[in-house]
Amino acid sequence: MDGRERAVPEPAGPAARDAGDRGGRASPMVVGVVADPDLPVRLARELVQHLPAELARRGDPSRWQLEVLDDPFEAMYPDLEYLIDKAGRHVRDTAWDLALCLTDVPIRSNGEILLMSMDLRHRVALVSLPALGGLGIRQRLQKLAAVIVAALSAPDRGAAGRVVAEATARVRRSRVRIDAEDSGVRVVRDRVAGYPALLAGMVRANRPWRLFVGLSAALGSALAGTAFGVLYSSIWQLANAMGTLRLTAVALASVVALTVWIVLGHGLWEHRGPGEPAHGHDTALRNTGTAVTVGIGAGVFFVVLFLLTLAAVCLVIPPSYLASVLGGPVGFADYLTIAVMASALGTVAGAVGSGWEDDITVRKATYGYREQERRGLVDRGDRPRRS
Repeated sequence: MDGRERAVPEPAGPAARDAGDRGGRASPMVVGVVADPDLPVRLARELVQHLPAELARRGDPSRWQLEVLDDPFEAMYPDLEYLIDKAGRHVRDTAWDLALCLTDVPIRSNGEILLMSMDLRHRVALVSLPALGGLGIRQRLQKLAAVIVAALSAPDRGAAGRVVAEATARVRRSRVRIDAEDSGVRVVRDRVAGYPALLAGMVRANRPWRLFVGLSAALGSALAGTAFGVLYSSIWQLANAMGTLRLTAVALASVVALTVWIVLGHGLWEHRGPGEPAHGHDTALRNTGTAVTVGIGAGVFFVVLFLLTLAAVCLVIPPSYLASVLGGPVGFADYLTIAVMASALGTVAGAVGSGWEDDITVRKATYGYREQERRGLVDRGDRPRRS
């Protein structure tokens, strides 16, 4: 990809480009993908590899060239129309023929969940990745991007309308609504099914497994607490006497304790400012996403700790000695019981140890920190990266 730029007063459609090509070979259509940092830019770079093939499968004969621009374009600008205008300037002022914008910010317009907004006049589309859900996001984005590019590159609005109509017929089963506008269309998700999918998409964008990697101090404290449960026979007897339901409740309580400790200890819970409207930054939605993200991270923490503890229990405690302590024959289920109890103790100890973690490491898994980071990029005037 080269970085050359040329002034283009109005984007030309494929027919105009083909007519102006005197060499007999159509010039490539240049698709600019403007993506927020982190997950959106990684998905954008995958689109560069797979979108041309997807368009070819749809029978599109055009030649395609994709460029990715890593730019926190949503920072400080929650107004949807502003985002479209900003992306439209990329199309007008560069060699791009059309632009596809990817953001990991959930967008709600008039209380509705926006999946995609497309401006046919400026040949720009904006996709909110969380609205695609948490699973299969790459495949869904690839198919949606192919429909968007086909519509934006249509030679006239009538042809674009036919593409949109075709796409509408296909996605009706997905419980979305297509709203026609003066210069484009909006795709809005059904509220009932949309909010769970939106929350799942937000958690996917937060990448909760990354939280576990950053909890090194918590893991050290957890291992120390687990050792207490592995080595002291009174803990074995207590675990054996608890029963399945009580022991499960203890394990869940330890995960909740770790979740709450991380959220409160690192200031992850956002509070609406005095002058901020109730729906302005979707504070409640983002707090819910943070709680679920940290909860999943804490669950992963417990599972990893449990597997390590189970290996230690099986290695350290001889069956004959365990049988003498418990006063009867023992089996693998008894080792599982001890490992769960010791892991619960270790998780509580890990909650205390999580207070020593670096705040930045933990906060990277939340929308609030990423928004502040991107605002800083805009304030410093850092230049976007083209790839």
